Amino acid sequence: MSPAADGPGRTLAGVALEHPLLNAAGTARTLDEVARLARSAVAAVTVGSYTLGERAGNGGEVYASREGYAVNALGMPNRGAAQLREELPRMAELAHAGGKPLVVSVAGFAPGEYGELAGLAAAGGADLVELNLGCPNVWDDGAQKRIASFDPALVAASVAAAADASVPVGVKLSPLADPVLLAEVAAAVGASTARFVVSCNTFPNGLALRPDGRPALDVRFGGVSGGAMKPIVLGQVAQLRAALPHAVDVVGVGGVRRGSDVHDLLQVGATAVGLATAFWDRGEDPAVFGDLLADWVA
Repeated sequence: MSPAADGPGRTLAGVALEHPLLNAAGTARTLDEVARLARSAVAAVTVGSYTLGERAGNGGEVYASREGYAVNALGMPNRGAAQLREELPRMAELAHAGGKPLVVSVAGFAPGEYGELAGLAAAGGADLVELNLGCPNVWDDGAQKRIASFDPALVAASVAAAADASVPVGVKLSPLADPVLLAEVAAAVGASTARFVVSCNTFPNGLALRPDGRPALDVRFGGVSGGAMKPIVLGQVAQLRAALPHAVDVVGVGGVRRGSDVHDLLQVGATAVGLATAFWDRGEDPAVFGDLLADWVA
């Protein structure tokens, strides 16, 4: 298919991209993983999400892949702010040496934490900062944390807390099935300093089963991703593109498995497209990005 939406001058929040294909947050957190992606076909390297404190993530079985979809409850395992301070400058060097911008995804549990993390990411060499407001898989002491995406005031406060970051900041949202809530969240984002929206994170609290009927994940519920998300993401991107100011870019994430999926998301208004499940289902082989890019431009 023809990459009609591509061409010279493609940017995300003012940062130049060679083409629209990105890795989604959750697929890289370490120096080695950044180095591998810097040598791959992605247009930018996305790392994180990082929290202030170190997180082990959820234990046991946390990922279940099925035909047409996957369910995960990784729980954002990461080394926290210490890793941002110690390793992010080297991550930025690796990405930039590969000719790619570095996108850093951060996740707080209060607006002030987003501000602190965004500042650390910018100081460490990030070209763009993604505020992950949509992770559904975070559990502490047996209770699931609230998903910030569903509270327009919390979305606005989180972006405001990161307003002093020296690089463009955007938000990653959960799928917003209620059209009234989607309009309210879009209005909050549009009135803020956010420069881009990533839509969307996984659909919360899906359930995959083992053959014996037991939950496939040890925490029972997880975020749904993969091919089943494509019509949801297309709808989210189309609605957000219509509701947001023109200056706010939209990144479509979810259900991307082949070149036609990239094409479709660009057609409904995405500036760039990210993927994670196809990468995980290929054994975390970075060649998936080159294969997908070749399929898109064929």
